[in-house]
Amino acid sequence: MNEEALTQSSKDEFILINIVEDLVKSTVDHAMKEIDMCQCKKCHLNACAIALNSLPTKYVTTTKGTLLAEIGFMNTAFQFEVIVQVSKALKIVKEHPLH
Repeated sequence: MNEEALTQSSKDEFILINIVEDLVKSTVDHAMKEIDMCQCKKCHLNACAIALNSLPTKYVTTTKGTLLAEIGFMNTAFQFEVIVQVSKALKIVKEHPLH
């Protein structure tokens, strides 16, 4: 089955989602628990925003499309870039919380 056939199904609910956002949110959440910093929602979202502004977006429109795109982004170089950008964002937020 080809990629086009996997992403087109009448049973799929159409959604628009930036899968990089989901990846960054989960990475920030995990990383905040590992370091000594405020873990409030505002700090979490500020770190996510800073990291996301430094990363490319990847929008998909179906559940299957999300899965395919996530598989494509799971290369080592991209995972490393997410970790680097999240680390930078957490450092900024930790040093200058906006509350």
